[in-house]
Amino acid sequence: MSKSADAPLATGDNDALAGIRSLSVNEEAARVRSAGFRLLLETGSRVEPADLADAVGIDVARVRQAIAKATGRVETDGDGRLLGIAGLTITPTSHEITIGDRRRWTWCALDAVGILGALESTGTIRSTDPRTGEEVRIEFVCGRAEGDATMFLLGGSGGGNVRQNWCPNVNFFATRESAQAWVADRDLNGDVVAVADIADEAATMWRPVVDPSSDQP
Repeated sequence: MSKSADAPLATGDNDALAGIRSLSVNEEAARVRSAGFRLLLETGSRVEPADLADAVGIDVARVRQAIAKATGRVETDGDGRLLGIAGLTITPTSHEITIGDRRRWTWCALDAVGILGALESTGTIRSTDPRTGEEVRIEFVCGRAEGDATMFLLGGSGGGNVRQNWCPNVNFFATRESAQAWVADRDLNGDVVAVADIADEAATMWRPVVDPSSDQP
């Protein structure tokens, strides 16, 4: 993983993305993931299992099975309708992305960077430094991050519920010093990195979601 010269703030994990990269899915699950992502991105509305099944070309039972197996990596409502997948959600969070007139949200900072990069979009990320409350705004032009915002990447996913256990700790910060202080207060393992340094790798990770014909990460 590319890091700024003085970036590491790690206490045992040499690569904070190793656990996330290991979360591979089979071919059918990848198709469900990509179709769900596209429907949420395009409509901004809850996705019915039947509509997702039609988009993938499989029956509803298999869609429900794929979603059930992806616990911690999907978000649904009480009726089983899709609210979020592959980091993209229509439920407001502290990480907002805007692409044209579409406003969506992501579960964590890395999701936002990876999604805008993989889509090669011109858009904006708006978030909040969890330590200072300062707004963090990152502009993307044709999928390239601009500015000097900082991100903390928690070391590994642990193979558990990514949304609950990993994402809440993966945030944007206005400065490296703010990130380091926040991480130290919580005694977390991982890396403090410049968004510009991690953007290419994040985009590579999300390309199989944006284009299901791409190789799996």
